[in-house]
Amino acid sequence: MPFNLAPRVTVYPFGSEMPALATDSIALPQLRRAEGESEVFGDGSHATTRLCAIVLDLLCRHRQPRAVLDVGTGTGVLARIARARGASLVVGTDIDAAALASAAAHARLDSHSVAIELSGDAPDRWGARFDLIVANILEGPLTELAPALARALTSGGVLLISGFMRPQAPALRVRYERFGLIPSGESCLEGWVLLTFARP
Repeated sequence: MPFNLAPRVTVYPFGSEMPALATDSIALPQLRRAEGESEVFGDGSHATTRLCAIVLDLLCRHRQPRAVLDVGTGTGVLARIARARGASLVVGTDIDAAALASAAAHARLDSHSVAIELSGDAPDRWGARFDLIVANILEGPLTELAPALARALTSGGVLLISGFMRPQAPALRVRYERFGLIPSGESCLEGWVLLTFARP
């Protein structure tokens, strides 16, 4: 069944008819998980994926970032939203080989002229070139990757981090401020939190 991942983003089963869309909305096909196949995070069922999709899609429509990095890409759905919204460089990273394979398979469904670069490398491997970064991973990796994520963000860029709950948010906010990032927003969904930072 199709479902709304964000107000203007619909996900529907691959092989079924694409749903009718309102103006400025996008629809992304999603592969069905085969019986016995391990589940890859990012299918849209978790609140943090929906939270990231909502904010990412809004920023892509309003800021029109050229380069977007999706850390912990999972099925690649957030990277695909950025690509559909016009980003010319889209990178998805993950430490899980199954996730990278899933992201590659999903990226091919879109028949888009821009390729999504998928990698197991650290976020700062490309240098400070991303004007929008989303990292939907756990608190531990977010804490560890703070310096690398800060280094990957270009001047004036925006970083979104999620994958944690309210009690964990203050420490993460302080951690990222230490690397020169300015807190600029907080969103919540079902107890999960997304923090927004800006690079001056």
